[in-house]
Amino acid sequence: MNIMKLNIVVLIEKYKKVTDVAAELGLKQPTVSFHMKNLEAELGTPLFLYRSGRVLLTDAGRALYQYALKIVSLTAEAERTVKQFSSPSKGILELEASFIPATYILPNVLIQFIKLYPGINNSLTVQSDSLLRERLRSRDIQMAILHTADWQDESFDFQLIVRDEPVLIFATGHPFEGLEKLTPELIANEPWIQHEQGSCLRGYADQWAQFNQIRLWNRSELNSPEVIKQLVSGSDCVGICSKAAVKAEIELGKLSYANLPGILPESGGFVLGWRKDHILTPLQQSFVDIVTTLDL
Repeated sequence: MNIMKLNIVVLIEKYKKVTDVAAELGLKQPTVSFHMKNLEAELGTPLFLYRSGRVLLTDAGRALYQYALKIVSLTAEAERTVKQFSSPSKGILELEASFIPATYILPNVLIQFIKLYPGINNSLTVQSDSLLRERLRSRDIQMAILHTADWQDESFDFQLIVRDEPVLIFATGHPFEGLEKLTPELIANEPWIQHEQGSCLRGYADQWAQFNQIRLWNRSELNSPEVIKQLVSGSDCVGICSKAAVKAEIELGKLSYANLPGILPESGGFVLGWRKDHILTPLQQSFVDIVTTLDL
């Protein structure tokens, strides 16, 4: 069982036709059919069903597909990674980040990276923090930028980018504006626009409420910091947001903020994370170096 045969399994599931698989691989159709029959003989069980011009996977084929997909993906990743060591000035820097660092922290870092490495392409995908951790654990990605208060996980190495400063936000003209002393009890009487469950800021808000023995009146729950800011700015609601994420709105007078009173949880920060068993490529190491030297 070699990588070619496993790749055929993956592509059969995708295209359902031998002709399309052959075209994708640059092979002749009889060659693909030969590999398919040879794989069935090797494993001693039928893997493919032929129905009305389509090729489907049997139960055994679907079981093999799960492993084939991972192996093919890891093989491609290994090739890309090794090639970066031979050509550090070329290649692609693939990044995944959670919403707030991707929007408010990473652009400045990427600008500096592009200036230093003009021959490098880069890609950025935005995901939730919980999904990023799962993708790191399952080896779907090599490195991620997380918004978290928990960087003690023994599975990962972390590099702090910048500390986070969560603040209470409210619309300009809100009764809290200019109030000399806020209390947790006073804030708990207001309707809240909350971040989604599992996010760093939602965890911070829930911990803050627990520490100060209050219950928050949650009116809405959203997974977009931008929408949260818009709703807060146009309503009587309040919320928690990273100070870095509301800097522009505060300067323009669209939002106001105050430091949270009472007992405060660990604020966390924005961090680079990668598996401990992953050796950073030259491109990734260069990105880490830039992050550690920039004044964010």
